[in-house]
This record gives sequence, C-alpha cells and structure tokens, in this order.
Amino acid sequence: MRIVVTGGAGFIGKHLLDWLVADGHDVLAIDDFSRGSPEHIPAQVSTQIADLSQIAAADLARQFKAFGAEGVVHLAAVHFIPECMSNPERTFAINTRSTHTLVEAVQLSEVPRVVLASTLDVYKADDRIHHEGDTPEPSNIYGLTKTLSEQILEYAVRVGACQSGLALRLANVYGPNETNPHVIPDILKRIVNRDTPALVMGYLGAARDFVYVKDIARAFGMGVTTGPTGFHALNAGTGHAVSVRTVVQMLQGLLGDGRPVHEDAAAFRKFDRVSLTPNVEAIERVLGWRAEMQIADGLQSMVAGILAELTEQAA
Repeated sequence: MRIVVTGGAGFIGKHLLDWLVADGHDVLAIDDFSRGSPEHIPAQVSTQIADLSQIAAADLARQFKAFGAEGVVHLAAVHFIPECMSNPERTFAINTRSTHTLVEAVQLSEVPRVVLASTLDVYKADDRIHHEGDTPEPSNIYGLTKTLSEQILEYAVRVGACQSGLALRLANVYGPNETNPHVIPDILKRIVNRDTPALVMGYLGAARDFVYVKDIARAFGMGVTTGPTGFHALNAGTGHAVSVRTVVQMLQGLLGDGRPVHEDAAAFRKFDRVSLTPNVEAIERVLGWRAEMQIADGLQSMVAGILAELTEQAA
C-alpha cells in the first residue's frame, strides 16, 4: 500500500514508519518538525514539510493524489497535556482543525482509509475501567480536541468521505525516542541525575496503563492496512494499570538508585486522575491486535538504551 503518515517524525511516527517499511509499504511522512526529528524518518520514506493547522485542504489533497495515497495515519498533534492547557488555541488548531482539513483532503483525493490517534482522555475521570461504549466526557483540553476529532472522522465515514475510519484511543505510550517530557521520561531523567539526596515528585498514586510504543506502532500499521470498513473507536493499551510509584521503584531497581522517593502535594495537577485503565477486548476482536510487551521488559529495554548512551558519551 501507499500510506501517508502525518507527524511521521514524532515519537509514535518513528516506530510506525519503521513498521510500515519493514512490512513492504511505500510511505510519505508529513511533519512540520516543530517537535519531531528528521533522524526518525528512514531513508526509504518520502518526506513533505507542512503545518496541517495552516495548509488548505485542496493543497493537502494534491499531495495525497501525487503520492497515490491509499491510506492515511493521522498522528500529528500536541499531546503533552500541560502544553495543551497552556496553549488551548494552538492545541485546537493543531489537534482538531487539522483533522477537519485532513478529512476534507481525503474526500477530495478519494483516499479510502484513515486511522486517527485519539486518547483515553476522552473518558470521564472516573476510577473504573473504561469501555468504548462509555459516553466521552473529557476533563482536559487534550481530551476535548480528540473527542471532536473522533466526531469529525465518524462524520466523514457517515457521509462517504472515506470508507474506513479508525480512532485508536491510546493509553500511556512509552519507549525509546520519546519527544515529550511524559511521566516515564521524566522519571528516568530524575533518576539519572544523582545530584539530589531524594526524588521529589508529584502524584505517585496514579494508576496508568503503560503500553510500549512498538506495540502501538503495530496497531496503527494493522489499522491502516487491514482495518475494517465503517467507523470504529477502539481502546489501545494492555488492559492493566500500574501505579506511577511502582514504575519509579522498577526504574530505580534497574538503575541501582536507592534514594528515598517523596510525594510533593504542591506538584499535583488538576487534571491528574486516580486511574486510567481501558477495557481492550474490542481491539482484539475488531483488529486482531494485542499488546505484547510487558512493562518490566519495556522498562528494561529503555534502561539498556540509556546506559549504552551514557557509556558512549563517557568514552
């Protein structure tokens, strides 16, 4: 297939491009490189620099037609929640307006398949397991922009702008090549820095479903190449939550850090949830996908990469 990936130079984008190339597909990566890295794009992948919050749908459609696109994976977004909360207008422009532009371009260029990166933050901040049938009730700007983007994609399928629209509601994605200071990269940075006598962090009791980035890349790849027709919103995670405190302890053990860990209530954030755990039965039934990497193995892989990098820097 000939597949376009927006945000291809980003965190998930890098691993998705690798998966698609390995699976034998022709790929065009579109990115504005405001956060992503050119080094994330394999040599076999074509690249187009564009800001999807500014480009006209007709211009984007011409790019799709020129490439001969048969499917689009829409990853381009602002998804670090503190950044979203600080810049709501920019967040809506990049996360929601770009989705509208993209589906218009898809209709103009007759691209049949679209896969959208959504989030579990579309769900209400309840301490329970979330199912796709739950009514979206986002409690932060990021979740709201993704809820609206899902509605845009569902509408596009309903009116025939595309044949297949898949929204993957992502759990907390972690792994190598992260481009945002999310919780696991932040923990690693604090542990590697041995200048303080203790680790002082925010809310450690939060339970999250941490899913490895290569597993998520595979979900997007399967979605755009073999996903069903019609619109489907699917939770994408392991189905098991782990507390942030447990992740800290696991990483300390892997890195030989015995310092005490203190929770600073002043660092708690308004949008912190007690838990965020998805039911993942639907994605296995609809897409045939299941997360494979266990959290212990994923963290060990990340730590091995960091230690190798530190050794190389010291040499």
